[in-house]
This record gives sequence, structure tokens and C-alpha cells, in this order.
Amino acid sequence: MDALAQVCEQVAATNSRLRKVRALSGYLAGLDDADLARAVRFLCGAPVDGPLSVGGAALREALVEASGWPLELVRLCSREVGDTGETVGHLMTRRSQQQPLSLAATEQIFLRLAMAKRVALKHSILVDTFLRYRPLALRYFVKAISGNLRIGLQEKLVEESLAAAVGLPLEAIRKANNKLGRLWDVALAARRGTLDQIEAALFHPMEFMLAKPLESVPPLDLAQGWWVEDKYDGIRAQAHIRDGQVRIFSRGMEEVTAAFPELLEALAVIPGSAVIDGEVLAWRVTETGEEKALPFTLLQQRLARKKVSAELRAKVPLIFMGYDLTYRDGQLLVDTPLEQRRQLLEALPLRVSPQQPLITIEAVEAMFTAARARGNEGLLLKRAGSLYEAGRRSEAWLKVKRPYGTLDVVVTAAEQGHGRRATVLSDYTFAVRDGDRFLNVGKAYSGLTDDEIRELTRIFRTITRERFSRVSLVEPQVVLEVAFDGVQASPRHKSGFALRFPRILRWRQDKTPAEIDTIDVVKAMYERSLA
Repeated sequence: MDALAQVCEQVAATNSRLRKVRALSGYLAGLDDADLARAVRFLCGAPVDGPLSVGGAALREALVEASGWPLELVRLCSREVGDTGETVGHLMTRRSQQQPLSLAATEQIFLRLAMAKRVALKHSILVDTFLRYRPLALRYFVKAISGNLRIGLQEKLVEESLAAAVGLPLEAIRKANNKLGRLWDVALAARRGTLDQIEAALFHPMEFMLAKPLESVPPLDLAQGWWVEDKYDGIRAQAHIRDGQVRIFSRGMEEVTAAFPELLEALAVIPGSAVIDGEVLAWRVTETGEEKALPFTLLQQRLARKKVSAELRAKVPLIFMGYDLTYRDGQLLVDTPLEQRRQLLEALPLRVSPQQPLITIEAVEAMFTAARARGNEGLLLKRAGSLYEAGRRSEAWLKVKRPYGTLDVVVTAAEQGHGRRATVLSDYTFAVRDGDRFLNVGKAYSGLTDDEIRELTRIFRTITRERFSRVSLVEPQVVLEVAFDGVQASPRHKSGFALRFPRILRWRQDKTPAEIDTIDVVKAMYERSLA
């Protein structure tokens, strides 16, 4: 673990993808098989199969006892550095016995934590660990528990490093990992030359194919053939089915099965085994028989719920709209042409997204307008004969989607970031104008350059009115232009509204808070979305 921690420090210290891969691949290449699997597992933030059930409070309590520092100082340090692992590393300096920690010993500690049923036993294991080992190793031991190392190392980069370490094409590693979902087992198969023996496994999230986003359609070679579908305003999801057993995963690779009990009932009737790519939608059938997706603001009421009442199911009915099939009865279909996948999909007892051929480029605008009129976000254009390129945003699928709107807003609070942004204020709560006051309508953290974030951090620190933990309430002076994909009702904000998927377009240094948009504009947008 000591050597892995040192390599992670090298990875964290550079923004260069090539340097990250070079450092990590060199380390992985020198490990024996058992340590290779352990290292890859830890790097992927999956120290054991199943949950460890070790939260931030448990880590803080163990750190207080092991280090002797008071709880308030531990909390203050955690707020300042923005990461529990970093906090442990800092505060255990000169407090531990500085013993070396191997990957095998680390694995045993994780297994003991996973098997410990009593809180007191978990606490004892953590305190003993903190007191024994070197602070740098402890830093990454704790980061692995959280499931996110926060050093700019995503699983795709681990795949790339592994490919370089074993001398195999990256595509071979990625395909095998998409089939199996356990990169540490893929690492062993790659080392032993048995990648071709890996078979697709169900009930783990597989990579989704992504569409290239466009606001207008470029000239296309219509001779290639293109199919057009609506781009729905729901939740991209992947349904795994086998003999009546169903599990549903989100695009973020999280299991969301429990939130959608009626979908389990609908999908369980599909015979055999399948993996279906599609969308979870709130849906209604009007008195005239017209079917239409409901606004996302209603669908949101069904999210993040462990139990769903019959009343809520009736209020916000759901459907699963299928639009691709990536696995059927033991066969992975990602290398099967689009039309064949579609034919197999349409043979299932399932609602399937309507599809039509693209005849002329000029027709796209009218089709886009019609999709918006149906309450959908835009269009998906799929090239005829295309394969399912898992995890890629290729030009075989194009997404025609325009921002629902843009607003000029003022920043009212700035929050300290995490990981590489732990020393700057990078997450901004923003508001619109309501007479002489400002009402919050959202929060954004993407769209600005690192230089702009550093400059805004300097400004926000000079205009901070109050500070609560990681959040600074600031004078409403900085104006941003934000784009967003919709407006939804929100009891969290005094305005009563929240913008969907806001992102910063630019820092409007040419505007004052008196010139920003008003709450009346937001209300009108919301009412229009419900029409």
C-alpha cells in the first residue's frame, strides 16, 4: 500500500494523462498476480465485494481517538482540505508507528471491516490501523473506503494503464471490463492471456453508448442511411433481465431498481435474458387516448426513494421506453449492426421508441420542433449499420438538443470544491432578481476555466458576508450567464423553482446585478413547460 500511495501521489501531481498512465502502468507491471488484482481493485474504489458500511462520522471518531486531536480541529481540517483521506494523512503525521503496509495486509483490514457487525468493532479496527501505519498509506486507505480517490483517476484511465502494463490493446481491456464489470478480474485474465474466455455477465452496469451533442445538424451523407428518434426527457437506464429477475441501473452506473417497482413488473414478463438500453419516463394517457411523456419535474418525485407508495405510483406513473438491445440470451450484441439489434428489440413484449428514416437534412428542423411539441428534449440521429460503441461518444449517434433557455444570474454563495479544487471556491449558488431582493434558483460548478475560478475565488473571499463550514455567503455582485435544460418546482429554494442541469456559459463582467433576469421570467418558463 505504501508503494501504491506513492504512485497515487504522482498521479495527483500532474494533469497530463500520459504521465498518469506512465506512472501507474510502470507500477502495475511490477506486481505479482495477487497484488495486481488488489491494486486495481483499490484504484477502482472497490476494496471488497459489497459495502464496508464505514461512514465519515466513524472515520472522524477513530481519527480523534488515534491522533489525540480534538473533534473540532478534525472537523476544521476536513473542511479546509475537503477530503477525509487527506485529513487522516495530515493529522496522523508523527502520531503513528510508521509501520509499512502491504496490499495483502490492507485487503485483510478491509475484509475485517466488512465482516464486523458491531460499530465498536469497526471503530477498534480503524483506530488500530491509524496508529500502526504510515500517514501516506493511511491517506489512500481512507480514500479507497470512500470509493473515490479524488486524484483525477477515473476507471477508464486505470484501464489504459493496465493495457500498457500487460502489453495488450486498450480496446481488448475495455471490452472485457464492459462484459464482466470487475476490472481486477480482467487484469488477471489479461496477465494470463485468457481475456477471450471472459463471457458477458448480467446484473452489473455496462457502459452506455453516448451521442455526440449538437445544436444544429451538420451536412450528413444520407446515402449511409440515418434513423431518427425522439430524445426523451427522462432518466437514461439499463434494464438487466433473466428469467423474471430484473435490476435497473442508471447512466451513473448506480442501481436504481427499488425506485421503480412497476417497471420490475412490466419487465419481468420478458422471457430469457436481456440487457435493454432505454429511458425511464413519467407517462400519461389522456382522455382522448393520446400518450405523452410528463415533465421531468414530475418524474423527479420518484427518484431517490427506497419505498414508493401506491399513491405516488398513481400520481406519477412510469414506463420503460426501450431503444436498444445490447445482450440477448447469452449473446452480447454490441458488435451487431443497429438494424439487427432493433429487430430483436421489437420482438420483445416492451414499449419501443418510435423510429423513422431521415429523408432530407431540411426535415430535421421540423422533426425537432415536433419532438419539442411532444414534450421531449430533441432528436437522436443514429447511423444505419452502426455498432453499439459502449462508453464512447462517437459520430454514429448524434444528439440534437438545444438549451431550454439561458438566464443572467447573480452568485449568492460560493462553496469550496473537492479534490483538485479543494483550495478554491468552485461551486456557485445563484439567484434571479425579485424587486430589490434575490431568490436562489440553482447551483453550478462547470463551464469556467481554472484561471477564472482562481480569480473569482479571490473576489468572493473579499466580499464574503458569512461563512458556514465550506460555504461562503457572498455579496451579490458577480453576474454569470447560465444555460439549463428546464425549470422545475423546488421547495428547497425560496423562489420555489430550480433550474435543471445548469451550466455556466460565461462570467458577465459587463453586467451588474440590477440587470439580471427576474423571477417572473423563471415562472413563465415553468408554466410553459407544463403546457
